[in-house]
Amino acid sequence: MQHGSGRMAPPVFIVSTGRCGSTMLSDMVRLHPNMLSVSEFFANLGAGAIRGKRLNGETVFRRMNVPRPAARALLKNGLQPEEFLYPLGPNARYAPEDVPPIMCTTLPHLTDEHEQLWDELAPVIRARGRDTASVHYRFVFEWLAEYFGKKVWLERSGASLLLTPALARHFPDARFVHIFRDGRDTAMSMQGHNPFRALAISATTLRKIGLDPFHPANWAGTSVWMPYFAKFRFRFFSAEQFRKTRIELPVFGWLWSNMIERGVRYLNELPQNRVLSLRFESVLATPKEEMTRFIDFVGPEFADSEWLEKVSALPRPKPPSWSRLAPDEHAQLAEACAPGQKILGYDNRVPSS
Repeated sequence: MQHGSGRMAPPVFIVSTGRCGSTMLSDMVRLHPNMLSVSEFFANLGAGAIRGKRLNGETVFRRMNVPRPAARALLKNGLQPEEFLYPLGPNARYAPEDVPPIMCTTLPHLTDEHEQLWDELAPVIRARGRDTASVHYRFVFEWLAEYFGKKVWLERSGASLLLTPALARHFPDARFVHIFRDGRDTAMSMQGHNPFRALAISATTLRKIGLDPFHPANWAGTSVWMPYFAKFRFRFFSAEQFRKTRIELPVFGWLWSNMIERGVRYLNELPQNRVLSLRFESVLATPKEEMTRFIDFVGPEFADSEWLEKVSALPRPKPPSWSRLAPDEHAQLAEACAPGQKILGYDNRVPSS
C-alpha cells in the first residue's frame, strides 16, 4: 500500500491531556463501519515515540514489540490502567513484563484475535527498508485500515496534546480533534490513574531541577534524552514506594493546566480547518449534535445514521466530580487549574447554592 494512492481519507489525531473522554471517543470511532480506531499507539510506545530519522523495519518492529521501561515496571507490579486491554492470564502468550507495546491496547482494541493479527503484521513491518518513523507508522495504520476494510484511520493516545507540533510536522495532511474536560474533573481522574501519577512525579522532578517539563525537548514523546531518563528511573522502581507516594490534587491541576496552555497554543498555530474542538460535557449533554460535528469534520462521506444513533446512546451525563470536594480543597484545585480553565472558557467558581 502506497501513501498518496488516494485510497485513504486524510488521517485524524484525537489529542487531549488524557482523562477527559478521549477513550470514550475512540470507542465510538471503533463502532463506525468505515473508520479505523487506533487507540493508545503512541502512548504505549513511550519515550521517544515520534523520534527517529531513518529506521529500518527491524528497528520499528522492536519499537512496537519490546516493552518500554515504564510499562514493564507498572505491569509486572499490577499497576496497569483500565486502558490496558491485553488479557493476561495462564493461557496468555505474554507475561506482564513482556507484553509488546502494540498489544497493550492498540490491537486488542480492534479485535479479539489480536495475537493472530500481530503474527500477520509483524513480518510485514520487519521486511520494510529504511524510512522515517512517521512513514513506517503511516504504513502500519494504513495496513490495518485495509485489513479491516476501513477508509480512514484516527489515532488516539492519552496525554497526546503536547505531541501536536511533531504530529503536524510528520503528518502534514492530518487533522486534529481536541477533546477536553473541566480541568478540576480531569485532575481528580488523573490522581487515581497510575500512568498519570508517574507522569506527575516525573514532571515535578524536572521542575525541581530547573527544567521545563512541558517543553518538547523534555516531553517523553519528543525528547532526545527522556528515553534514557526513563530507563534509569524505572530500573530502580519500587512499587511499594510508588503506591505510598501521596501526590496532592493541585499538582494534577498544575499538570493539566500547563498541558492545556501549551497544547492550545500549538493547535492555534494550525489552520482552523485542521482543528475541531470537542467539550466533553457537551458530548455528554448533546451527543447527537456533537458527534454530527465530529463526523462532518472527519468527512461528510462518513455520515452514517445508524452509527450516529448507536453512539449517541452511549454517553451518560453525570454531576461533576469536583462538586464533592470540601470548599478548601476545591479552592486549591481551582487555583491550580485557573489558567487552563480560562483558556477553555470554563467557570472555575463553585456555583452558589
